[in-house]
Amino acid sequence: MNTLSHSISNHPVLRLEDYDIHPSRGFLPTAPPALLPLTCRGLVDLVTQLPKWLTCGDIRRAVATLPELPVESLTLDFHQCRRLMLLYAFLTHAYVWGAPPPATILPRNLAVPIYRIAQRLGRPPVLSYASYALDNWTLIDSHQPIQLGNLFITHNFWGGLDEDWFILIHLDIEAKAAPAIAAIPNIQRGIQLEQPTLVGDALVAIEQAWQHINATLKRMPERCDPYIYFQRVRPFIHGWKNNPALPTGLIYEGVTAYDGQPQQFRGETGAQSAILPTMDALFQIGHAPDPLRDYLLEMRDYMPPRHRAFITEVESSVDLRGFLQGSIYPQIQQQYNRCLDLLEQFRTQHLEFAARYIQRQHGQGQNDTTLGTGGTPFMPYLKKHRDETHQHLMP
Repeated sequence: MNTLSHSISNHPVLRLEDYDIHPSRGFLPTAPPALLPLTCRGLVDLVTQLPKWLTCGDIRRAVATLPELPVESLTLDFHQCRRLMLLYAFLTHAYVWGAPPPATILPRNLAVPIYRIAQRLGRPPVLSYASYALDNWTLIDSHQPIQLGNLFITHNFWGGLDEDWFILIHLDIEAKAAPAIAAIPNIQRGIQLEQPTLVGDALVAIEQAWQHINATLKRMPERCDPYIYFQRVRPFIHGWKNNPALPTGLIYEGVTAYDGQPQQFRGETGAQSAILPTMDALFQIGHAPDPLRDYLLEMRDYMPPRHRAFITEVESSVDLRGFLQGSIYPQIQQQYNRCLDLLEQFRTQHLEFAARYIQRQHGQGQNDTTLGTGGTPFMPYLKKHRDETHQHLMP
């Protein structure tokens, strides 16, 4: 046994609850949208009416009437903090992108509260996937599963079928991924105890989960039109890093820590979901250095801290490939490869959607088709990362 394998064999088995992960919900929160103190009523009302204010083109005037919420004096639990972050993040992006030209200064009644709540949560003061998707839903029937047809999106920018469906697909994928995430401790346990059956059963669960995930992803075009996505959904989720529309970033008025200097943060993107990085960590799919690899590592900073900690722990404590290489478990090696095939299929479908929903929209407006919403050129590297997944198949 080499030094790495010995270290891993002595590592405590991962406990999902330590990382805010639920066996049947995965990275989705376990609590319904949190109720906030009455002092937040004006904020809640304004974000609820966001589509109407954006339609009339007067969102910045509406924001000007909003009092600065004394976040530091509020007693908030974890779920309330996440809900407050969602509200301020939506309002921040609506203020910046809701009317031409984009705002270069975020007023202190938004800037100070979003900064303070972001500090509590360990995330940047910007709209991230955690707020846009993970926290932005409610069940229609609490006795039924989290799935398409049983979910409402709670907050929108302009709203409408295409925006809702875009988020709903991501939520359904998160729910479908839960069994795959929940299988990881069993793989770790099976490796440590040298019980190949435990590892094989866990890989079967992961394979089944990814079959469902890929089926959900293919449904994106059913109710989210590429043109509508590009023109009405995508503009609001851009950030202000590597964005030609805000080349120096955004000034957060009144935030002492920033000393009046413009700040640059990435926009919301599915790359901030912990699902795929966790799978790459589990299957030890390495990506050669390139701009997308650097960007994906940076995206971890936008995840809830415990989710990114989980990815790091999987990377350092589960040597699945080492367990299977040169082993006498050919059936489990085949199961490993079937899982990689499904990950490759996911990346292929995502690559096709990136072309259809973004690249082919060239000439349709000011929305840059060469950059993802996170502000990175994506097409060449998406293909490369897909190909690298294939290259990790076991012989």
